[in-house]
Amino acid sequence: MSARILWLSLPLALALAAGAEQTRRPLSLPVSFETSDGFVLEGDLTSAADASAPVAVLLHMYRSDRSAWAPLVPDLVSAGFTVLALDQRAHGGSQQRRGEKVDVASIPRTEFGELIREGVHDVEGALRYLGRQEMATNRVVLIGASYGCSVALLSAQKSSGVRALVLLSPGTNYFGVDVLPAASGFPGPVLLIAAEDDRPSAESARVIAKRHPGGGDLEIYDSGGHGTHLFGPRPELTRRIAEFAKKAALPAASER
Repeated sequence: MSARILWLSLPLALALAAGAEQTRRPLSLPVSFETSDGFVLEGDLTSAADASAPVAVLLHMYRSDRSAWAPLVPDLVSAGFTVLALDQRAHGGSQQRRGEKVDVASIPRTEFGELIREGVHDVEGALRYLGRQEMATNRVVLIGASYGCSVALLSAQKSSGVRALVLLSPGTNYFGVDVLPAASGFPGPVLLIAAEDDRPSAESARVIAKRHPGGGDLEIYDSGGHGTHLFGPRPELTRRIAEFAKKAALPAASER
């Protein structure tokens, strides 16, 4: 007896999966793509079941991976987003570059700044991939944690489709990469989040808010730790981020 194979486009597969899971947790599908400079990146793509939905790209902390965003994804999907949680280069499942393994654990901290600068290729590759899936790469929110904030800021300079940024525990100069010019030049809304018990990040968030043309939305908690660790003691944060992102990604008047 022969088997019949039904081929589905990725957007349709995601839409069907999201519909089947609507009463439970959102269903993520693993995806992979190659950047322009040869890294094969892996990620989890969770669909809002609407190809015209805005897109959120999630950029994790140093020596972390895409799983750190698990608490945030359901609220973003509920807010109407398609979500790509990415393993950035040299992290998680994204350790292959032109057939050679590149592991963050083997990269000296003094050299990691170059990977931050190269991280722009990760975001560009992600948006090209999503564009090929006919997703709305003209309405993108980049959400970063720790050094992922630096990658988000640098990437926002390169893509006109980036509408807003959410920065958890940002640094002005992580691994020697100065992001203040990028913060000064980004015109869209920015939500900056940090905790006082992570003093360098709290101070950096304040500095970036001052440098941003619109001042940025600044939220400093008394405590909570660094980056995505904030989700544990601050469960309300995921809803706050989703609400900010939804408002920021609304179509401009000229697009309605």
